Amino acid sequence: MTTVSQRSTHSATARRATAWQRWRYRHRHAFEAWIILIPVLVYYTMFSIVPVMLNLSLSFTRWNGISGLPQWVGTANYLQYLRGDYPLIIFNTALFAIASLIIQTVVAFLIAVLLNQKVFGRGLYRALWYVPTLTSAAIMAQVAVIFISPFDGILNGIAVTLGQKPIVWTVQGNWMRGFIIAFTIWRGIGSPVVLFLAALQGIHPELYEAAMVDGGRGWALLRYITLPLLRPMILFVLVTGIISGFQIFEAVLLISKGGPKNMTNVMLLQIYNDAFVNTNLGIATAGAMIMALILLWFSLTGIRLMRQGQIDV
Repeated sequence: MTTVSQRSTHSATARRATAWQRWRYRHRHAFEAWIILIPVLVYYTMFSIVPVMLNLSLSFTRWNGISGLPQWVGTANYLQYLRGDYPLIIFNTALFAIASLIIQTVVAFLIAVLLNQKVFGRGLYRALWYVPTLTSAAIMAQVAVIFISPFDGILNGIAVTLGQKPIVWTVQGNWMRGFIIAFTIWRGIGSPVVLFLAALQGIHPELYEAAMVDGGRGWALLRYITLPLLRPMILFVLVTGIISGFQIFEAVLLISKGGPKNMTNVMLLQIYNDAFVNTNLGIATAGAMIMALILLWFSLTGIRLMRQGQIDV
């Protein structure tokens, strides 16, 4: 009896082992995929999903982040962005993002067209345009401050030489806005130049040669050949540029610190001030959620354009 029972046990164990081996063989690809994905999913959950959920819950509270517990205030933190200086801050962010994007895209395209020509030393010129993008923002900001110094600044020196009155940049809001926009364009123009240049080099020269045989010249070649073929890249640069434009932070923090009178203050700088200067994490996280929704909208717009086939990535 014992031998029969042992044989039955061994037979059942063998059947289970065989069934497990068959199941594992049928699902081996999914099994291997989950083994690879689980650590990534755990990491993404811990450092992305959980912080976002905690940030969302904290945005409905008032808390200094040091003592006590968060106090529920409902939507008061979000409504704060409709009062005081917060609408001006949102306007400044949109102004810097849109103005920088439009000017930077046009200038970057023209520079890429020029750098695509066969000129002596064009490799050096291409590298020089990309250098500001690689340089630290703190270093670039220190260079910019030298330009706008009210007493011995380079720009005021040029203005005095031309017979104009010097500009006190720290109290002239509109002038400071213009300088922040110019600085943002100068520092970030390298990336769209490289993208446009890569797209231009992908256009076959025979297209231009055929058009020139038919009498096409200059502006006609640019309008009817270059721009249509670059349309996917132009849309890509616009979508990614507006997203990065809304994240402007270093230039304002290191050059103007949001002044004068919040005329150059932006959302990320205000979030930083609310969190670490005013110690009001509730308003800071509410601003972060508003910023996240804005960037999410632009990201979904870019994805929709890609799915429609307007951008070939």
